[in-house]
This record gives sequence, structure tokens and C-alpha cells, in this order.
Amino acid sequence: MQAIYQKIPQLIARGEVGAYCTVVDTSGSTPQKPGAKLLILPSLENIGTLGGGCVEAEARQQAIDSISKGGSHLLEFQLDNDYGWDDGLICGGQMKIFIDLPKTQTEYDLFTTLQDLYDQKIPLFVATIVESNVDSLVIGQKRLVSNSGQIVSNFSAPNLVSQVDKIGADVLQSNVPKLCSLDFDQSEVIVFVEPIQPRPTLLIAGAGHIGQALCHLGNWIDFDVVVVDDRADLASHQYLPDSHQVIVGDIATELGRYPIDELTYVVIVTRGHNHDEEALHAVVNSNARYIGLIGSRRKIKLIFDDLVELGVSTDRLNKVFAPIGLDISSKTVPEIAVSIASQLIQVRNTHLRSKHSHQPKPMPTVKAVG
Repeated sequence: MQAIYQKIPQLIARGEVGAYCTVVDTSGSTPQKPGAKLLILPSLENIGTLGGGCVEAEARQQAIDSISKGGSHLLEFQLDNDYGWDDGLICGGQMKIFIDLPKTQTEYDLFTTLQDLYDQKIPLFVATIVESNVDSLVIGQKRLVSNSGQIVSNFSAPNLVSQVDKIGADVLQSNVPKLCSLDFDQSEVIVFVEPIQPRPTLLIAGAGHIGQALCHLGNWIDFDVVVVDDRADLASHQYLPDSHQVIVGDIATELGRYPIDELTYVVIVTRGHNHDEEALHAVVNSNARYIGLIGSRRKIKLIFDDLVELGVSTDRLNKVFAPIGLDISSKTVPEIAVSIASQLIQVRNTHLRSKHSHQPKPMPTVKAVG
């Protein structure tokens, strides 16, 4: 989505119009969920996806027509036999897709501000009017409000603003977009309110084979990837081309210095038992959203026992995902990296906060993948 947010102000600055398509509501079985996006450029190239297949093909055609004719509008799809899909795909659900044509100075300012706030890792929400019969409320008008107080908006009605801001605060808390029906001057206005959360940081301790593979996957699944290692020959952009930052130095020392917060996911995959233990000791009491340690069951128990003797609480250790990764019977380096990346996605997209959230046990018993 970052590529879409970057491209829209570029188009507006050149006086060009692209079709900005967003899934705003779904029910039943659908190929995508609210928040999925597709930007169709004037060249008819695509950035993003609405899920592919019949829905995207139909929405894309209508969006192209909108570029030539002008006018934003809301599309509704019933994914059943009555629709007559050419490819035979029957999902059985309903989808609403908003076709937007951003071109105003306010929209340029909004998407530019969105990028700046995203880079600063500041949460925000964007509300967009997707249906309205009120003359003063134009379809496509938007309001951006950030947690740090920045506001970019062409909403002019105080009553609507107060309603949207209240919903936006709830949406940011739940991190779930919402299509809302609001009362305004005895008319119904439909507004899509979407949370834009900061891109999290994946902090990898270890630039070996697994660290390198996970660095690539981490960037691909929308993490800012930072790799720490004391080996300058491996800790370089030559071996870690997808990294956002490479830190060379003593691993435990550098981890202790790093500003770990609730947007940080720590993965410990160093080259040995002692380095792993020191790395975990450096981060175990931090506010990291996720801490994962690679290794066998025996190795993890030894490390945990040592850290308990050093004063680390068992409550803290029980929050460590160890052995790391989802159990997919992984064996090769790429498979292990995929299992770790899958667990990162699982934690990011749920409220899971520890390895034992669903099975409270004092020590890990899952089969190791490291």
C-alpha cells in the first residue's frame, strides 16, 4: 500500500488522474477484506490488488471508465451464480468497492502528510465519503487525523467531523476499518473510516543464512528490517539488500542500545548458544511486540534456566516464542525463514502476545524448527 500512497500525490502534481479503488465492506466469503487497494494509473498499469479474478476485472473496467468520464462512486458486487462470472468462481459473499479519483490540492496534501506520518511511525485514520445526497458533502471528500494531532481535511460540517473523529478513535483502537452510515441534515451519509498503522520494525539478531533469508521475507511482508551482527563481512547490504538498516557491533550491546518499542519484533538467530543467550538477555525485559528465539527444546531450556538464575522472571520468558516459528516441519533455511515469517504475520494480525497465549505452560514444549 505504501507504493499506492506514494504514487497518488505524484499523479496529482502532474495533473494526472488515477483510479484509486478500495474494498470498503465485505460479508460472507470474498477474495479480499476491507482495506484492500488497487491503483490504476493513466497508463492502465496496476499497483496493488483487490483479490484478482472476476471481481477485480469488473471493478478495474468500471474504474477505467471513471477515469475517462469522471466521478467517484461506490460499486456493489454479489458473488453468486446470478452474477454470471465467466471464470466460474463463486465466493458466495458481497463486496463494496469505492472508486475514487483523487485530484485536489487537499488530497495531495493528505497523501503527502500520510507518507510523512507513516515514516515517523505515527498512527492515523483516514475517513472518506463514499455515498452522499447532501450537496455540501462531495463524494470522495476526506479527513486525516493522526495520533500526534495533524489534521488534513476538506470536511466542512462540524456535526459530521465530530461523528467521524469519534469513530476514527475507535477504529484506531481496534485496527479494523469500518463503513459507517451517519446522519447529516436528515440525510444519510456513508463514510469509510480506515486505520493506517505504522510499519513495524523487524529486528534480527544474526546475519547468517536464516537472518539473510528472513531479511528478504520481512521486507516483502511490510516490515522495516534491521539486522545486527558482529561480523562485518556478513552484516552488509551486499548480503542483506532488503534491509533498512545494518548495525555492526557486539550483538547484545547493540540490542541493548536499540530503541525497542511495541512496534518492534525481535528475532534471535545468531550463530551460537552463547550469543543467543546474551541477545535474549538484552531484549527479554523490553516492550517488544514479539521476541522469538531459534533452537532445540534442550538449548532453549538451558538458556531459560541460565536467565532465571540471572534474575529474569519466568513470566517474561513465557512470552518468548521459543522454539521460533509455526510448526510446518521446516528443514531447509528458506523453510525455516517462512515458518518464522508466518508467525510474525500471525502475531501482527491478531492479539496473540505470547507463545503460550492459548496453552499456558511454564516452558516451551513445541517441536523445534531451528
